[in-house]
Amino acid sequence: MVLRRLGKSIHSAIEKFVRRGPLDKELVLELKNDIFRALLDADIDIAVASVVVNNLEQRSLTEELPPGIDRKKAVINIVYEELTRIMGGEARPLNVNKKKTNIIMMLGSQGSGKTTTVGKLAYKLKKEGWRVGLVAADTWRPGAYDQLIQLGERAEVEVFGNPKQKNAVKIAQEGIKHFRNQQKNLIIVDTAGRHKGDDALIKEMKNLTKKIKPDEVIFVVDGTNGKQVFESAQKYARVSEIGSIIVTKLDGTAKGGGAISASAAAGVPIKYIGTGEDITALEEFNPKKFVGRILGMGDLDTLIEEVKKANLALSEDRTEEMMKGHMNYNDILMMFESMNKMGGFRKILDMLPGGMTHQVDDNMLNMSKENMEKFKVVISSMTKKEREAEVKLNRTRIERIARGSGVTVEDVKELVNQKKMAEKMVKQMNKPKRRGRGGSGGGLPFGLPFG
Repeated sequence: MVLRRLGKSIHSAIEKFVRRGPLDKELVLELKNDIFRALLDADIDIAVASVVVNNLEQRSLTEELPPGIDRKKAVINIVYEELTRIMGGEARPLNVNKKKTNIIMMLGSQGSGKTTTVGKLAYKLKKEGWRVGLVAADTWRPGAYDQLIQLGERAEVEVFGNPKQKNAVKIAQEGIKHFRNQQKNLIIVDTAGRHKGDDALIKEMKNLTKKIKPDEVIFVVDGTNGKQVFESAQKYARVSEIGSIIVTKLDGTAKGGGAISASAAAGVPIKYIGTGEDITALEEFNPKKFVGRILGMGDLDTLIEEVKKANLALSEDRTEEMMKGHMNYNDILMMFESMNKMGGFRKILDMLPGGMTHQVDDNMLNMSKENMEKFKVVISSMTKKEREAEVKLNRTRIERIARGSGVTVEDVKELVNQKKMAEKMVKQMNKPKRRGRGGSGGGLPFGLPFG
């Protein structure tokens, strides 16, 4: 999950806050300190974190409430609003217009995943109906041109470049002219990744900005980097007028707080986040939905959209059995295929309300696409009765399946364990929740924000 560690910490802090006695200043200060530690642990800049928790304290103790609203729920809503505010408040679109030729210039430190992100953005925008062209203006990094060519092929977008030309400004200008003649309405210029102290490269970025006059300058931030991202964003903002940020590598265990700090440092919104290696793994950033996912509120609208795009369907009988926790290996196979289409199990759980992503085993959340492909081969080597779970997989059957699928016995046993965990998770999701001392039902004891 994106910022999963932060989500778990805040989730725990809020649950503790709800279970405690009546709301008073001491309880608010305890929540403030817990959330402050969680923000710092996620690499969010101390100044940014201080603003969040100081606003939380002040508002929690002084704001008047609408009639009938419980003050504890109001405090939780304040947490939601303050986190949303530091992430930009509202979703912001790119500063582009389909009725004219738009130029986007990409900036970012070397290793940030900038060129890969160029390919992902091109793929996404082409799917949205833009006529996209890519310009390879990174003349510093060996292999940058070849990498962009490969990404362009995957995105089915033309790439303009000249590996023999070392003048990035000239390449950019020629590329823009080339794509204007082709009636492209969106041209993305990939630039060199900046090293600390590279004065020549800083000069090149300034010159590029002046000559090509981009409609949008996007700063690409590595979500795995920590507090140094804040300083990096400030330096880039002095080089060029940044209009938006894309955060990469927010899958897995990335803390991600540095990226939020970068947004605050540059004074510009995050507009997209990269959540995987696949060219499709780039999603529009909506602060309200993002914070909802961190806090375990879910994002059902996006989940429904993803299900529709994946064209998933189950029979009513199978759905009923699965929701009872009765799964067979055909169901597991369907789940793997669905996960691939929808961006992975972690992403799906992020969108479910009730904080499920904070409760599921890490082994299942971290299941890679390679493991899913391997398990699919294992399932295909089973007999019909084995796939439908009509017989138990004893040692003899497991050894035969392992030989037939070319994997180890341990791999087959791992698939059996994944099936058990999936059944346990579904049962837990559908189990009636007991009310805690705070007076609210299961999962995170609060609903969607009011106001």
